[in-house]
Amino acid sequence: TALAGAFSPGQPGIVLISGTGAIAVGRDASGRHHRCAGWGWLVDGVGSAMDIGRDGLALTLRMSDGRLKETALKQVLWDALGVRQAHELKALVVDPHFGAAGFARLAPLVSSQAEAGDAHARQVMEIAGRELALMVDGVARALDLQDPALCCFGGAISHLLPLQQAMESALKERLPGVQQVQPQGDACSGALRLAQALSS
Repeated sequence: TALAGAFSPGQPGIVLISGTGAIAVGRDASGRHHRCAGWGWLVDGVGSAMDIGRDGLALTLRMSDGRLKETALKQVLWDALGVRQAHELKALVVDPHFGAAGFARLAPLVSSQAEAGDAHARQVMEIAGRELALMVDGVARALDLQDPALCCFGGAISHLLPLQQAMESALKERLPGVQQVQPQGDACSGALRLAQALSS
């Protein structure tokens, strides 16, 4: 529905969504579709707010037990979660109510620490940005899209500047002709277009 809303009927292009989860989907001029990622947060959350939060949190456990030198990232994330010890964190994240959303809520904090110069947080954001670029490139290659139009949706890619910068940098290397454009409409618009096509 996001793809149908973003582009005119029959117009080729790629939609990238990075919010709590992440997915890229595109179509060519003949109507063929291809998707990359978005296979569920337990196995494939790359490039999402969930992944950023979880990866940042994982680094804090390494800081806690001495595998990494501690930075401000640990205190910021642990304060946000209200924990003081690693065993408290372990118990918190396995609670059924924590889930993908619990990790995703930490992504803005990881992003802020990256902007403040924390090297570990920057690495998390760079990896996530590269993964988003790989998803877009994967769709473009599968559909043989040359210089494709790209529309981005989702809170993570819209609001986390280090993620945007990392993705754009990776796209310049992998898919230099990509053109980021404003969507014509949102997923609701797309749903209406699809419904109208089915009824005609």
